[in-house]
Amino acid sequence: MKHCLVLSIVCCLLLGTSTTHAQDRLLTQFYNAHRGVALTLKMGIGRLPLRIVRGFIPNEQGEDGVNAKKLFSKIRKMKVYIMQGYDGPIPGSDLTCLKQKLIDKENFDLLMEVRDHGNIVHVLNKGTEENLGNVVLLIQDEKDMIMVHLHTSLRFEDINGLIKEFNKKPKAMASL
Repeated sequence: MKHCLVLSIVCCLLLGTSTTHAQDRLLTQFYNAHRGVALTLKMGIGRLPLRIVRGFIPNEQGEDGVNAKKLFSKIRKMKVYIMQGYDGPIPGSDLTCLKQKLIDKENFDLLMEVRDHGNIVHVLNKGTEENLGNVVLLIQDEKDMIMVHLHTSLRFEDINGLIKEFNKKPKAMASL
């Protein structure tokens, strides 16, 4: 009985982490496919460095109770992939293909897509109705591409409070 319990716990832990590894695998495959044609940099930031950075954030709340330190504490892990094309930009079709794979194979939802002066930002998430869960940002400008993968426990109400806080600030401050 004891062995069955231990085996079932191990299986649950492995199955719980396999979805996270699948997302990481897709982003890493895309990154590795462009290593020869682009200047690449990959950086993973775990829980301990994020906690150290959180120590430097002031513990002040906004008027609506938005606490930046509390929001930052809900980011558990972050991976950043940076690519700059040698002979020009990384094709937009590659980015579209990656986005489609994340949506089709990994069941991500497209939260937002922003286009401005040739720059494209895609925000995708895989979570529940009230939690953001895993968030992938795909950012492409004229020559560079940045992919950010966040493992979070953020809730949508946290993000809404942050948006309200930014909307209250003067436009000159919001652009910084």
